[in-house]
Amino acid sequence: MVLRLKSVIASLAVVVIGVSGCSSSSGAGHATTTAGASTGTSSNSSASAGLAAAEAATTKAMQAPTTIPLQAPLRTKPPTGKTFVWMKCDAQQCQDLADAIKQATSAIGWNYKEIPFKNADPATLVSALNQALTLKPTSVGLAGIPEALWSSVIPAYKAAGVTITTILIGPMSYDNTVIGQAGAQDTAAAANIMANWAIGDSNGHAHVLLETINEFPIALQFGAAYDSTFKTNCPGCSVTVVNNTLAQLASGAIPGTVVAALQKDPSLNYVVTVDGPFLTGVPSALAAAGLSKVKLSGASGDVSELTDVKAGTESAFTGVALDYEGWQLVDMAARHLEGVAFDPDGDGGLPVQLLTKDVPFTVQDSYNQPADWQDQLKKLWLVG
Repeated sequence: MVLRLKSVIASLAVVVIGVSGCSSSSGAGHATTTAGASTGTSSNSSASAGLAAAEAATTKAMQAPTTIPLQAPLRTKPPTGKTFVWMKCDAQQCQDLADAIKQATSAIGWNYKEIPFKNADPATLVSALNQALTLKPTSVGLAGIPEALWSSVIPAYKAAGVTITTILIGPMSYDNTVIGQAGAQDTAAAANIMANWAIGDSNGHAHVLLETINEFPIALQFGAAYDSTFKTNCPGCSVTVVNNTLAQLASGAIPGTVVAALQKDPSLNYVVTVDGPFLTGVPSALAAAGLSKVKLSGASGDVSELTDVKAGTESAFTGVALDYEGWQLVDMAARHLEGVAFDPDGDGGLPVQLLTKDVPFTVQDSYNQPADWQDQLKKLWLVG
């Protein structure tokens, strides 16, 4: 899954820097890659074929899914009475996930417990994880916090036979104790959707500013997938990267770095980001700078971005299936309990759709399509 935990990320700025070790630049670094035709090495026929492929992919991406990605049912109905404990951070999205997890545990016949912690104080998470073991759970759910900040509790969980089920953390190693959703498939899918949209929307002449925070591995994955789609389908397109830092995100400096990059290169006509909330404040900054014609796009648009899409001040985003993610945490815990293998992307990833002003959609915190996704999951759980 793509990030979207802006409030979590901002509060983690002081503790995450240096943990992931995945950023090779500091501050707002810039680099540009060009996909072929600008160097005179690509034929008109290949450009036409790439544009056609991008347009076909975009048309498909604009269709609301009718089935959830997960298709494999459990072998048997899960035993009831198990306990799932949610590590609830102090951000609104953690509360939203809590509500979804409560519904999922109720549907499967499990008990729901939650223990709060403070994002900016990793010691409170470690304490909460240790406290959770006293509740004798089957699994404990956790989102967004790098493993390095809580790895000290893993031996105790291993000894107790309790799993830590994770989402929104990015690439990590899994074993019989730490399981979860790395999000690589979802990240690549969103990047491909957004890249193909820009290719088609620009008729093969998109010059994109990729706003990223490469301290997060998942952001690097998004950028690599986006650039790869450009190289495949758009020899006349280019990507310029502005690599912001967590400190810049927390201080609200991203709009200024985006405006500066666009002013430096007037050929740039699109902006894309791995996480919609990273662009908070950018639409007004572009308007003030006389750059309103630049189109804003990205993965994981929240209420603000999707409202702007409806109004026409931002152009295209994928929604984030937040409620589905809460249910997916319970699904992965149930599958692991039964000994059913699943891939580290949650055995199917998340429902996704490209949302533009031409696509009917409802602005809400969670992208909830298909409309009967809960019933489809219940059927796989053999409880509905």
